[in-house]
Amino acid sequence: MIRIILSTALLILTHTAIAGHHESGLNLMERQPAAVMNVTSVNLGAEVSTITVEGKMGKYGKVYATYHLAYGPSGTDGSSSGQGRGVIDADTVFSGTFNGRWSRKGATLTLRNVVDVNNGDKNLDIITFDTREDTLTVQAYVLK
Repeated sequence: MIRIILSTALLILTHTAIAGHHESGLNLMERQPAAVMNVTSVNLGAEVSTITVEGKMGKYGKVYATYHLAYGPSGTDGSSSGQGRGVIDADTVFSGTFNGRWSRKGATLTLRNVVDVNNGDKNLDIITFDTREDTLTVQAYVLK
């Protein structure tokens, strides 16, 4: 019995020592302050639902974006993809595409997308959409 207890304790301590280097986490800089976007439509589908938004988004100007959410087996998560356009002025329009994952807890959707923008920016966007509201919040972090 003592051997089992000691073996279990050793296993737990070894696991903690190996995993211990993760406690600092991933530290990413914000690309810009969080942007609140207006949801202009939600189209529900059996396999894919689509959300469209528009709003001001810092360095990308007036942004229009479309999110496609494909359902996984549970129906509460899956893959996400889409694209957006950011209008700065009459001559400057950014274009971006993204892919990632989404999940739902209660009435709140969370999307985590890697975004490639045509100006060379690469972002990690964490998007929160409380489906009881007409807005969603985009937090953009610098990947490149």
